[in-house]
Amino acid sequence: MRVDLLMITWNRLPYVEKMLERLLGDPTDFRLYCWDNGSTDGTAELLRSVTDPRLHLLHTHHENVMQAEPTRWFLANATAELIGKVDDDTLVPTGWIEKISAAFNQHDELGMVGCWTFEPEDFERNRATAMRKVVDLGDCSLLHNAWIGGTAFLMRSSVATSYLVNGDGTSFPVDRLRMTRDGYLSGWYFPLLHAEHMDDPRSPNCMISGDGAPLALTAQRRGFSTSQPFVDWIKRDADKILNQSVRQQMALSRRKNMKRQLRKPVRYVRAAALRFKR
Repeated sequence: MRVDLLMITWNRLPYVEKMLERLLGDPTDFRLYCWDNGSTDGTAELLRSVTDPRLHLLHTHHENVMQAEPTRWFLANATAELIGKVDDDTLVPTGWIEKISAAFNQHDELGMVGCWTFEPEDFERNRATAMRKVVDLGDCSLLHNAWIGGTAFLMRSSVATSYLVNGDGTSFPVDRLRMTRDGYLSGWYFPLLHAEHMDDPRSPNCMISGDGAPLALTAQRRGFSTSQPFVDWIKRDADKILNQSVRQQMALSRRKNMKRQLRKPVRYVRAAALRFKR
């Protein structure tokens, strides 16, 4: 089964060089769709220089529009039944497409299935609890979770289109929680296929600024000015994921949604009161 993959990038030349070398070093048949968000560091030139015929379509944009628009472009152009996404900071393991696509060939209930992008030590630290989340599918297994991150994964194109949302542009714009509510099984292929997340400071390929601050967008948004607090946050995130059941995750999601809905009328009343005072 042919697979179409999306890669979105912006000014990440050192990462893109490594990412492409690893991805295109895999002999698996796939088509790669690349969207450059207006890079000025040589990334666009590198992409234009690729001669591997699996780089099927390249779009160079004039500004950074993040992820939502490139994803819609990709879904409008991709023709494969299975689609996926590999971020420019991700080094995927050889053979990952074959293993995960084989699972989709056998199981219609699968939603998003991906490679493990935390460190192997994060799973091992929580192994006893995490093994309770492993679902035996017969010919393979799945470390079940209510959602997975938007890199190094596969899913059916029809499912991605059905659950596409506008989003805020910062993440893969597919409603993964609604997929789970509707009965799709998502998670990480098991035994885990480790994909190196180069933005994790524990990666030997992680880019750090001259003053020691992590350059990862997530780290910048959360105000991490040094690597260790960012690493600690990543570890806590992995621990929480591996120690919460899918049922608990969905219950927490419902409570958060209820709180958001309850806050909406308050904002409306306050806005109305301000208008009345004027």
